[in-house]
Amino acid sequence: MRVVRVPRLDRDVPAIGFGCASLGSRISAADGRRAIDHAIDLGLRWFDVAPPYGDGRAEALLGQTLRGRRDKVIICTKFGIAPPRVSLPARLIRPAARQIVATFPALRQIAAKARATGTRAPIDPAAIEASVTRSLRMLRTDYIDVLALHEPTPGDAANADIFDVLRRLVERGLIRAVSVAGGPESILEAARTAQQIDMAQFPDTPLTNAAAILRARLATPRPMFVTHGVFGSGIAQIIARMNGQQRNRVTALAERHGIDFSDTPDDLLLRFAFSNNPEGVVIISMYDTKHIERNIAASAVPPSPGFAAALRESLA
Repeated sequence: MRVVRVPRLDRDVPAIGFGCASLGSRISAADGRRAIDHAIDLGLRWFDVAPPYGDGRAEALLGQTLRGRRDKVIICTKFGIAPPRVSLPARLIRPAARQIVATFPALRQIAAKARATGTRAPIDPAAIEASVTRSLRMLRTDYIDVLALHEPTPGDAANADIFDVLRRLVERGLIRAVSVAGGPESILEAARTAQQIDMAQFPDTPLTNAAAILRARLATPRPMFVTHGVFGSGIAQIIARMNGQQRNRVTALAERHGIDFSDTPDDLLLRFAFSNNPEGVVIISMYDTKHIERNIAASAVPPSPGFAAALRESLA
């Protein structure tokens, strides 16, 4: 498995991370535990979670599943979006809703839009430690490897009071690294105002090309990149609607790189994700055994220089 260096943690990790956004909501606790166990057995080490994920259950489920293996993994959790309030009736019908969506996959987007996602408000520096304390309790650990501002506004990302609190939490050993998890504009604002961040987490797709843009605009040494969203961006639907000229270009590109593009665009998108972030971690939500194994195999392929730019040009 291809590994990358995490300078702040002085540690090598696989270039692929496990996304827990659906753990406890779209994915049941039992299925989630099986998937996490399988991922760890195959060598995955980076787990990405947040207080609102999985209807507010993901942190607790991840902590339970990692019991006895905490030292093997890196946990990134976040603060800034509170867990959602999910009513008892909504929790009771969740298993039936999972079964309906599994039977009729076309309903997945409707179900996702109906799901509570938590409350987003300006980040209050005074509330950070309480959020960290809750996360530590839910995750059953005494430290967090990476703590990220969750979808901060540019103003949040420039707020020195927030970073003062984070620095004190690092000094106390409660967290080990600081990240901004949001849009490129917030990451750039943190850099512009000289806030100390160790990682930058953001969505990166052929439509946005965010990783390449940030590489060009951030001064070195840059924070380590953690990217996500290549499957949830709508790009698969755009590829399915390509005109003949676009399809010919993309098919030729796939053939040059030994990618089977005849059945699904997944391998094409995975190659983009790892090639556009060759020195960082790519987060993917994956709970099916075959998907986990396929994604790990894709992460092991050496990044292809120029592939990401060539795919964007082919789609133009």
